[in-house]
Parts: sequence; C-alpha cells; structure tokens
Amino acid sequence: MTYLETTFSILFNASVASTVILLLLLLIRKLCQKHLKPRIVHILWFLVLIKLLVPIAPQSPVSLFNVLPQTFPMEWDSGQKSKQPIHLSENGSNPEIQSNDADVQKKLPEFTLNLADEPVPSVVSRSSQDHSPVNKDRQTWLSIGSLVWLIGFLGLGGYYLFCALIFRNRIGDSIKIEDAEVLTALEACKRKLNIKKRIYAYETSYLRSPCLYGLWKPRIYLPEDICTIADPSQLTHILMHELVHYKRKDLWFNSLWALSVGMHWYNPLVWLSVRKMKADQEVACDAKVLETLGEREALPYGKTLLLLSRSFSQQPRPGINLSHFGDSKYEAKWRMMMITKFKEGSYKLSAAAILLVIVLGAILLTNASDAGKDTGLDMAEPSVNPGLNLYPAYNDRFRWFHSLDRALDFPKYNYKVPDYLPEGYHLDAISYYKNVTNINDTDPILDVASVTFVSNFGQKNEQTIEVKASKGKGNLLEEGELRGAPYAQIPPNPNKPLEYRQEAVTIGNVKGTLFTEMRRDKKKPETGKSFYWQDDNVWYAIDYYSGYMSQEDLTKMVQSFVKPKEVQHVRYDGAGNSFPLYDERDLLAAKNILGFKVKIPQELPGLNLSGSVLLRAGDQNTRYGFRQTTDALWTTYRGPDDSSTNVSLYQSKEPLFDVSQLSLTRTLEMDGIAISAYEDKNHVYLSSDENIQLPYYVWKQNDIYYTAVFWGMDKLPEDSLKAMISAPVQ
Repeated sequence: MTYLETTFSILFNASVASTVILLLLLLIRKLCQKHLKPRIVHILWFLVLIKLLVPIAPQSPVSLFNVLPQTFPMEWDSGQKSKQPIHLSENGSNPEIQSNDADVQKKLPEFTLNLADEPVPSVVSRSSQDHSPVNKDRQTWLSIGSLVWLIGFLGLGGYYLFCALIFRNRIGDSIKIEDAEVLTALEACKRKLNIKKRIYAYETSYLRSPCLYGLWKPRIYLPEDICTIADPSQLTHILMHELVHYKRKDLWFNSLWALSVGMHWYNPLVWLSVRKMKADQEVACDAKVLETLGEREALPYGKTLLLLSRSFSQQPRPGINLSHFGDSKYEAKWRMMMITKFKEGSYKLSAAAILLVIVLGAILLTNASDAGKDTGLDMAEPSVNPGLNLYPAYNDRFRWFHSLDRALDFPKYNYKVPDYLPEGYHLDAISYYKNVTNINDTDPILDVASVTFVSNFGQKNEQTIEVKASKGKGNLLEEGELRGAPYAQIPPNPNKPLEYRQEAVTIGNVKGTLFTEMRRDKKKPETGKSFYWQDDNVWYAIDYYSGYMSQEDLTKMVQSFVKPKEVQHVRYDGAGNSFPLYDERDLLAAKNILGFKVKIPQELPGLNLSGSVLLRAGDQNTRYGFRQTTDALWTTYRGPDDSSTNVSLYQSKEPLFDVSQLSLTRTLEMDGIAISAYEDKNHVYLSSDENIQLPYYVWKQNDIYYTAVFWGMDKLPEDSLKAMISAPVQ
C-alpha cells in the first residue's frame, strides 16, 4: 500500500470514528445546551477537533469504541497485508516439514486432507498465504478513493487560498482609524482583557459586519459609518467582542477546523459541525464579554447585537477565516436568548466541569483497547458459523490463511508482524497451530502464529524466511520449532553435545538469543539460524538460513515489527492466491471470484466433506501436480478414518483438465447430463505412481465444468456422481 492509500485509510477510519462522536455531541447540544455553560460546549467541540486531526490515538479500557463495532479492521489497513498459502511438493508433502523435527510431521495427518498422492495444503512450517478474495477489489477501490480524496483535499485547499488572496486584495485599501474615541475605547478594552499586543482598527467599505482577521497580525475591521451610528457603549461592545476572539485564539482554532474540513471533506457531518461550532463559539465569546463587562451590561450588549443584525450583519464569507460580530438572523436570535439568561460566573469552569471534560476526553479520544477487545480472543472460539463448516478436516488446532486480514478474523492473541522484508521476498503463508501432548488435550503446550515469506517462488533457488509468534507454557526451543535448533535436547543430555549453538545478542535495539544449527541438513548447504526474543508477553522467532538474508536485513527486519494495523511497507493481502473456505465469508468471496454459484454437498454416499479450497489461476502459494490455468473450486471428501477412499470435486467456468491428454474409458448419462470417464495413463495430472490409474469423470452442467477424481473406490462411483449432479447450488 502506498503512503497515500495508507493516509487515506487512517483518515477514513478516523472520520467514521469522529462521526460517532459528532452525532453524540450534536445530540448533547440539542438536548442539553440550555443547561450547559457556553464554554463547556465550546470545549467539547475542541475534543472533536482533536479526534479529526489526530487519527491515531492511545488505547484505553474506558474508550467509547470498546462497546461499538470497529470501523474498518484495517483491511483497508489493514491493503497492508499480503499472504500466500502453502508450498507443497508434487506428492503432497511439505519439504520444509520433512527437514524438520519428527514431532512436527506427526501433526501432519491431522491437518491435511490425506488424499493419497493429491497435493494438499500442509501445515506447520508453511502456513497458507491465501488472499482475502475481495482484497484485490478493495485495493482497487482504495486506490481510486485515495486519489479522489487527494483531489478534493487539494481542490478545497486551493479554493481557500484563492478566497484569502481575493479578500486580502479587497481590504487592502482599508483606512486605519485615528478617531480618538475609537482608539480610547480600544485601549480600554485591551486593558480589561490584559492584552499587550498592538492591535489596530481599520474602516472598510468591503465588509458589512465588524470582524477580526489575521493570525500573526490581527486587525479589527469595522464597516464604514459604524463609528457614527454606534454610541460609545456600543462601540465598546463591538471592540470587546473582537478582542475576546483574539484572547481566546478563535482564529487559530478556526484554522484547525478548516484543516479538518479539508482532511474530511467527504463527510457532510463535519461541514455541519463547523457551522454549529461557530455558533457556539459566538455564544461563548458573548459570555466572556459579559463576564468582563459585568452582568449589568447584558441588556445593552443584546441591543448592540440587535442593532448590528439589522444594519450591518452579513453571512461570513466562505473560505475566509474571520470572526464576525453579527451573524444570520437565526443565530442572532439564539445569541439574544443566551444573553438574556446570562448570570455572573457562567463563563467560568467549575471543578465538576473540568472533571467532565477530562472524563469525556478519556472516553472519546482513545481507541478500543486490545485488553478490552482483541485480547479476549485468547479464550474465544473460532469465529466460524457452526451451521456452515466448509473445512471440517481442519480444526482449532490448525488453520491456514492466505492473507493477514483473514487470519486476524480468527481468534488468536495479539502479535506483531515485520514491516520490512529483504528485497525479493513477499508473503507466502500464515498459519495458526497448537502443539499438544495428545490429540484430546484442550490446553496446548504452545500456541503458534507462523508467517512465512518467500523469494523465487517455485524455482530451484527458492528461499524462505519464517516469523513465528508464540504463547503458552512451552516454548519454541523445547518444541523443536526453531530452524537454528531443530534437534533440541530437552532436558539436555550431558553425554551428548548439543547440535546447536546459542548466544545472547542484541540486534538493533532488541535483546534476544541467536540459535545456530550445528548439524547441517544435507539438502541445505546454508546454516539454519533463529533469532528468538520476547515482546509484551509474546515470544517471537525469525527462522532463516544463513544465505537467505544479510545481517543488515535481519537488523532492519527485527526493528520493523509493528501491530498489523500499523503496517505500511509490506503487503499482506496475498492477492491472487488460493485460499481455504471456512465459513460464509469465504464462500461469498469464492463465488465473487468464480462468477457462479457453487456446489458443496455436505456429504456423499459413504463419504464426508473434508474441505474446500478456492484455487486461483497462477497462484504463488500452492504446488500441485499440475498448475491450474483457471480459477476453480476444489472440494474434497473422504471415507471413514480407517478408509483410504477419497474424492476430489473440481468446478470452474473453463475446463480445468485437458481431456485430450487423458484416455477415454466410457461414457454415461445421469439425469440428462452426459458424463465422460477418463484415465490419466501418462500421469499428466494428479498421480505420479505408475501403479495407480485414477478415474476422472468430466461433465458440463449449466455452463459450469465439473471434474470428479476418485481414490480407492472398490465399486463404480455412480451414487457419488448422482449426488454431485443433483446437489443444489449455493
């Protein structure tokens, strides 16, 4: 994701969050404004401004957003995530698992589809890097939205600048007021407000309402003839009002609001809020004036406002940062009502009011805490609809994902990911798995999140870097999960030397332990290494081989770990890669990619659903015996646990298998559908065992191509084929 897209994503989330606060404040303003002091209302607007201008906020357990749905889980962000699933050899095994600890291989049957020679996503070292199927479209819309936002931001900024230049040009011929009466009143007002800065008053024919203008060189501009119409008392009211705007820094405050409007120009609620804020600003300014002059001046001050609203008032010019004394008739009426209710001390803040502001700031300006939301994932069950389990072969002990945003949808403790990768690497896979003593254990020894990155995918010089995050009563060393110490001795055997070396090191600013494998893998001329450290109660490891990255790259990678929502430089979206279907969300994404409704029978005669995977054409996260040239849904079924019977059902818009390379054995018809049976005598596709001839059944139904491949069937599979043909689409 580019910096522009990241900026827009963050601002958009802040805008949505601010909308919640704006609605709340507008409701409070509507219901309670008569009971709230004007200054309190204006301070509440300041809290909203902070939220609009500072999109990144600290987390708090008392945040309002702990009880509200999160805006966008940064999957807009989130565009910052990219994953690619599993790499398998042609016989369905995982070469990295083969070179690792035997205990890891023991887990494999529990998590693979076990389809004889059919390649299957395997587990532990190589998680899946699938991409959330709709991420590609999201990324496109995010790019378009970012450009539209930038054009709007620059356009609005240009408009403000143009208006400011025109305004400065038109007031350039204003006449500095030298009238003794005006100057005396101005100085008297400055003394009462304890203003030391030199501020001049000017007379102009361009304006029809008194105003203050200028951030660094503030000047008071009075309409022509106002000095002759207004008496000394009214003149004092006018000058005092404008000086109070200066004293309260309202012009600076308004400038920040103008910036917030530019940043969130697409949010109509922000524009509305600016209007309401300026009305409240004038009321607060009136209260400060009367607090300074005394309650006895309330009625004369109201008459001055009435005079100006009738004779000189005008709407503020758009795009100009002014503080007008007079406003629209509606606002003038509202201000008159507040002036008549003014009481001595109404501008001052009580201890209770200050406490209210502090509490509201803690509630409104902070983000939902991990402790309040995400950390609860540690104890939660997977977020899968129990009514639609599309991958029963996988369970809570292991899951693989093609993208980080999809992985984060499933319960897991909070962990960080690298925001830097050596050149040429990209996300390969993400997997969650639990190490247990036996299959029935509910309390795992170790809970692991594994993120794998790959370079030169599918080539002979393919290289991988694996990042692991873990929690639990065990550790990665004891479980043999470190590439630098794959043959850990737990407990150490004094009669046998260790097959790894460990040393305390500091890489960048991170203290940890570097493990170096002493027993070379014959297939890997490089030396296995692991840097292992702890951060916020989570243990991290970077597993790599010595030739896969330099010390400089390792340092940059270690220092780059951030929360997933803060990633800016590494893609974790896994665009274009295959992914498993766990629930309705994956099913909907698969149908959007395929462009048709799919068939996923929950069972076939004597066979149970094992799992479904969307195969993407040209993906970089699977290694099957053949490379599919079109997107397809692959659904697998298997017999009882002691059976070797397995069935694969493929469905796609275009033929997935080239039947000209297969041998036709027979044809049959079921429910009006013609089916052709083939054998792969030359082992072009799924089986490399010369003693195995897998039957392929191919048919076309409602313009969709289906292929069913059977393993270990003792009888003709007509019943299963009939169930597939008659199965409804979903």
